[in-house]
Amino acid sequence: MAALFAAGLAFLVGHPKHEAPAPPEPQPMLQNPTPLPVILPSELEKVRRSLSDADPAVRWAAIELLYTLKDPSVLEIIEKTVGEDSDGDIRLKGVQLLRSGGTSLTLPALLKGLRDVETPVRLASLQALGDLGDPAAIPAVTDLLKDTEPEVRVEALHTLGRFQERRKKEFQVLADRLRRDYEAAVRRKREQS
Repeated sequence: MAALFAAGLAFLVGHPKHEAPAPPEPQPMLQNPTPLPVILPSELEKVRRSLSDADPAVRWAAIELLYTLKDPSVLEIIEKTVGEDSDGDIRLKGVQLLRSGGTSLTLPALLKGLRDVETPVRLASLQALGDLGDPAAIPAVTDLLKDTEPEVRVEALHTLGRFQERRKKEFQVLADRLRRDYEAAVRRKREQS
């Protein structure tokens, strides 16, 4: 047993300790790397052709993909969908997608939604226009005060009220800024005197 212990000790003393290898140098970070295209132009064209598929689920999946990819023509596509698609659910989803985007570029499509035959599409368009707050929509919203559906007329009133509230806030901000500018000008004038 002592011989075994001595042999093990001689082995350990005779061999140098193994050191862990140094970690590799970190790779430099790329500054604002340009992402690779997710989809090739030829494949993107196939997706666009899917917009005229007979199946509404396929058409909607194509719209969602183009929206996700930020295709430059997607707003025009959604506007056409809201105004012309044969499926009411697809038109409604288009309005809801525009509502989530919420820019003034969506105004033409939302105005088309106000003329839809389906009540839910008109309601969703009114709500989206209320969120957008663009006063250019006021005449079209006012026209819906004559709609055959009472819930559309009520929503049109709510939307007009939202426009009015937004205008009040904008006016108050402007009035406050003008008051501060005037007071600052008066102070400067006194200091100069």
